[in-house]
Amino acid sequence: MLKDRRRTTRRRIIKRKNCFYCKQKIEPDYKDLETLKHGVSDRGKIIGRMLSGICQKHQKALSSAIKRARYIAILPYVVRPS
Repeated sequence: MLKDRRRTTRRRIIKRKNCFYCKQKIEPDYKDLETLKHGVSDRGKIIGRMLSGICQKHQKALSSAIKRARYIAILPYVVRPS
């Protein structure tokens, strides 16, 4: 039964995206909310690298900037649907 399950699993085909921050030649900053919105979902969660297309270096800086902006109350922790 386990062998059958392994055979039926599908691999995801992931289209490689270009990093927004590398294209613009900027760094993520906690004070710039417009660029932080590229890494936050509509519910306020941090989006992963595979979905956002941001490189590893900028993803790490982006998540730190988002957390810093949340801590000083520039960005909300959770966005509630209205």
